[in-house]
Formats: sequence, structure tokens, C-alpha cells
Amino acid sequence: MIRILSIASFLGALVLAEAGTAAQETASRLARLQAALDGVVASDATVFPGAIVEVSHPEAGTYAVAAGVADIETNTPLTRAARFRAGSIAKTFVATVALQLVEEGRLSLDDTMSALLPEDVAARFKNSDRITLRMLLDHTSGIPEWLSDEVIGRIAANPAKVWDVQEFLDLAAAHPPAFEPGEGWRYSNTDYNLIGLVIERTTGQSWREAVTRRVIEPLGLAGTVLPEPGDTSIPGAFMHGYGMIGGNVVDLTFIDPSMAGAAGGGALVTTTDDLATFLKALLAGRLFKDPATLEAMADFVAAEGEGGRVGYGLGLEKYVLPGGIEMIGHSGGTAGYRSGAFYFPALALSMTFAMSANDNPLPVIFAALKVMAPDSVP
Repeated sequence: MIRILSIASFLGALVLAEAGTAAQETASRLARLQAALDGVVASDATVFPGAIVEVSHPEAGTYAVAAGVADIETNTPLTRAARFRAGSIAKTFVATVALQLVEEGRLSLDDTMSALLPEDVAARFKNSDRITLRMLLDHTSGIPEWLSDEVIGRIAANPAKVWDVQEFLDLAAAHPPAFEPGEGWRYSNTDYNLIGLVIERTTGQSWREAVTRRVIEPLGLAGTVLPEPGDTSIPGAFMHGYGMIGGNVVDLTFIDPSMAGAAGGGALVTTTDDLATFLKALLAGRLFKDPATLEAMADFVAAEGEGGRVGYGLGLEKYVLPGGIEMIGHSGGTAGYRSGAFYFPALALSMTFAMSANDNPLPVIFAALKVMAPDSVP
């Protein structure tokens, strides 16, 4: 009996020791991640006053930290639960709804603009009878971009302006096609403004309502909202967004959420935790009924761009970072903010982040990778 008790005591002590070691490693990793992000925000090489990052690995666990301040006027410390405007990450939400409607048989990826939209909308764009929903989703439509330096100047001069989607379409239609449908690739916010109209015509709901009912509410994304045009407020604690205009630092937090509409801009207010929940659910196939839908979403066409982007799917981006690190998800760049929601297949690691200026995100990404997957960083 004494021997049995001794063995049991030994095994119990061993379990406690292992648990203690795991807890120590967790605390150490969290502290290292915090120090790494603190260093990035404080660096002279970056310009954002604050940043949040959340990383998750099935074995190592989930870690979330914030660094810097939420508001440079009050020096309020930034918290990891702070909301922000997520820019073009909204495209992935919108694409998800469009693909759900395809699954339901209410849309087809091969439907043309002429079939999907009213004549007065489709007729504004050359080749609308040959541009399909798939081409809008993966930016192979050739439809021109409406966002230009001149428009950015107008936005900065009147941030409270409530934009109508027809204004975006008029701006885009004033330019010739970038290329013949399906014969090239170019990122165009206009594509997603049109997809928003397709969703509205198909469902009888605003695209905001459709995304909320089909994605935000089912996933329980309590920190995520799609404010209506004219509502520049952000509920709860939030991170202000900043930019340089005329050599001066300007608070760009309260640009109207109508700016860019279904293409992103300030439309999607969220948290890194909600983005992580969305990304994991999406890539696990939980938002679709048929696995083939997710496969179609991740069917990337060549799409070279800044930051190492190499491919674009149906609302998803693929990047290859220095050192050959591949990540899949979507970035969000808008007035005052830069954010991202990505999965690293080779590392089984997911990462969501937000910065309070539209700056290069690589320092944040690599700082987190050096803590979570040091062998992957060159």
C-alpha cells in the first residue's frame, strides 16, 4: 500500500510539475509577445501610436496583447479589446454572403452583371454582359477603380460626407476598362460596391443587414458592427486612427462609414478577437454548407501587389512574405487604420492585428512570428 501511494504521489507531483512548466511557458510567451509589440510601436521605423495583435496555435494557445495608446490627445492606454475600423477585411464578409447565396441557388458565379443588376447600373460599364460575379469577386472584371488621389483629398476635406454608392459608380464609369473581362487582375473597390448591390437586389435587404444576419450574428461577433451611413460613432472602447495631411497628424477616426460602402473603408467596426473568430469559422467551412464553396473561395488567381501579395481568390488574399512564409486571409487599409486577418498554413497559426495608422504591417507580423514561430522568420 505504501508503495502504491508513493507511485501515485510521484505521478501527481509529475503532473503538477508539467502543468507548472506549461503555465510558465504560457506566461513567458505572453510577456515576450507584449515586449515585441511594445518595441514595434516605440520604434522610430513605425508611425502608429497603437497596435493590437492576437495569435493562436492549436497547441501553444491564444495570446492577445496591445501596445501604445488609444488616443494621442488623452494618452489613454490601448486595450486588446478596443474596436477599430477594419477597411477591406469587409470584402471577405461580403464575399461570404455572396457565396452563401450561390449555395442557395439564388446566384451563380457565372451570372453576368447584366443579369444581376438593373440596366441603369450595368449599362454604365463596358462589357457588363461578359463580366461575371466570379470576376467581381476576384477582381478580374477590368472595372475601373473609383478611389484616386483626388477622391482621397475630397474625403480628407469633408470626412463627415455621407457617400452614396452611385457616386462611386459614377467616378469609376468615367474611366475606361483596365482590361478585357477575365484577361487580367487589378484590385478595384468598385467590384465590391457592385457586389453589395447584387446582394441587396437578391435578398431585399441592405448589404449591411445581410452580412449582420448571415455572418456577424450567427458567429456571435459581439464586438462587430456595420454602422449605417451618417453614424460615425464607435461603441465602447476604441482605437483612434491617424494619418498625415499637409504635414500634420490628423485624427481620421470619424470619417463616415459610408466611405467605400461594401468595399470596406470605415464600414466594418470590429475587434481582433472577432476577426479571429470569423477567420477560423470561415476557413473551417462553418459558414458554408458545401466544402466546394470554400475551395472555390480559395482558388487564387495571380495577383501581385504590395506587401508580398501573390494571389486573390473570392474575397481572400494570399501573401508570401520574406523567407517564403505563406499567409491567407485579407488585409484592411483605410483612413487611419491598417489591419489584417490571416492564417499561416505551414505554421498552423492564425493572426489578427490592427494598427492606428495605415502603415506597413510587416513589423507587427514579424514581431509576433518571432515569438510564436521563431524558426520561420529569416
